[in-house]
Amino acid sequence: MNRSLAFATDVALRAAEGAEVERTTAGVVVRMGSNPGFRWGNFLLVDRAGSPGARTAEHAAAFPGAGFTTIGVDAPHAALDEGAWLSAGFTIERLAVLTSRGAISAPAAGVRPLVSDEDWAAEQRIALALEDAPDEDHLAFVRRRTAERRRAVEAGRIVWLGVEVAGAVVATAGIADAGDRIARFQDVQTDAAHRRRGHASALIAAGVRIAADAFGSALFVLVAERAGPAIGLYRRLGFGEVETQLQLSRVDPPSASLGAVGGAA
Repeated sequence: MNRSLAFATDVALRAAEGAEVERTTAGVVVRMGSNPGFRWGNFLLVDRAGSPGARTAEHAAAFPGAGFTTIGVDAPHAALDEGAWLSAGFTIERLAVLTSRGAISAPAAGVRPLVSDEDWAAEQRIALALEDAPDEDHLAFVRRRTAERRRAVEAGRIVWLGVEVAGAVVATAGIADAGDRIARFQDVQTDAAHRRRGHASALIAAGVRIAADAFGSALFVLVAERAGPAIGLYRRLGFGEVETQLQLSRVDPPSASLGAVGGAA
């Protein structure tokens, strides 16, 4: 059975950020102890969707009291009983997985790695601005994510890039070594006041070049919402869709929560 390229690279990224990856009888458990509220840092990866009741019990055994259930299906075009999962309160996400094997013909002016405290503060600020009214839990979640990313950069597994305009970082993205000459982009994001100026294209073009040089990567992977604003740009840059990533998630009552339940990355 072919495995999901998206989840293979997701697991590689989480491991680079410090997650524990454990194979159990239920599937692969990815556990980020430093950020227990990160839904897609703490998930169960299974070969097939199966029944929501069984998968919920397996997730609860791996993550007692988490306050959420996150199940990934490790197949490039997974099937499931949609009605059963919806009836059980799950959100079903089918994300487009896109790849490119060549250099990106887009200007990469102003792109450089994030290195300083000020650079990482800008990355955190841009991430927080994506939420309309972030509460304290979400603020804590974003802080932890920034710290995890910075540790992975310092360990040499990920390069985090920024676009600098007039001395300030206004757009950021990560590019990670996922092994087997594969590189995975993570969180291409631009400050609202600086969108539609080619910054995302510049980050992707520079990321491809840097990953090829630093990691020896030959295949570059992006994951995007099919109805989102970014997928058209990725296609124009030469990325083509190769599979669908199936994510199943449910947020449980607050009384069962550990606190922060930050969204997926």
